[in-house]
Amino acid sequence: MKSERKIIPFPTTVSEAEMNTALKKMYQEAATARSTDWVAFIEEIATEGRWYLKDAELFRDLFVDWAIFYETDEQGKTPHGRFLEQVKEDMSPSLYRALRGLADPVPSLFLVEEDRVVDIMSKQTYQTDLGEIEVEPGDLLVGKLLYISGKWRFAIAYMKVAKALVPEVRILLADFVDEVGEDALLRQYPEFCAELIDLLLDIEEGNIAPRPE
Repeated sequence: MKSERKIIPFPTTVSEAEMNTALKKMYQEAATARSTDWVAFIEEIATEGRWYLKDAELFRDLFVDWAIFYETDEQGKTPHGRFLEQVKEDMSPSLYRALRGLADPVPSLFLVEEDRVVDIMSKQTYQTDLGEIEVEPGDLLVGKLLYISGKWRFAIAYMKVAKALVPEVRILLADFVDEVGEDALLRQYPEFCAELIDLLLDIEEGNIAPRPE
C-alpha cells in the first residue's frame, strides 16, 4: 500500500509590514542609484510650466511610481527587476512572488465608483479601500495600484480630479493616446502627468474654462 503523499502548504500571502518594508527598501535603493538622472528630468519638466511647489512634488512622486517599474537602464532592466535580482536569495518565496507581481496594473486613470475603481483604459475593475482618500463617485484618480496583502491600494502618489473636470481630462487623454499610441500611459506616463498638471493649473487660474457637464 502506497503511503499518502505529505502535503506541505505553501504560503500565498505575506504580511503588510513585510511588503511595506521591502517596498521602502526598493524605492530607497532605486532613488539612490538613479538620483542624478531622475532629479534632472523632474527639474526640467517642472520648470517648463508655472507649477507651484506642491505640483512639482506631486509630479516627482508620480514619476517615481512609474520609473521604479518601467524605466529601463542601459542593460534594459528596471529598478524593480534589478532589486528583485539582488534580494531573491535573501527572502521567502512568497515575499519574492508578491514583490514580482507589483508591476501590474500599469499606471492609469481610475474612475471612482461606490466601492471600487475602474481603469478607464482597460475597463478592469479593482476593489480598493478609498476610506483614506476624499473622493466621490465620478471623480478620477490618476496613479498606479499595488497589490499588497490581498488588497489593491494606490502607490505613494496619486492625483485626484474632481468629477466636474473629468470631461476635460478625457479629451486630454484621447489626444495624448492618439499622438503617442495605445500604450501611451505605459511608455510616457510622466509626460501625460505633466500635461494634466498644466491643464488643471490653467483651469484653476481661469486661463481656460471647463466644459459644462
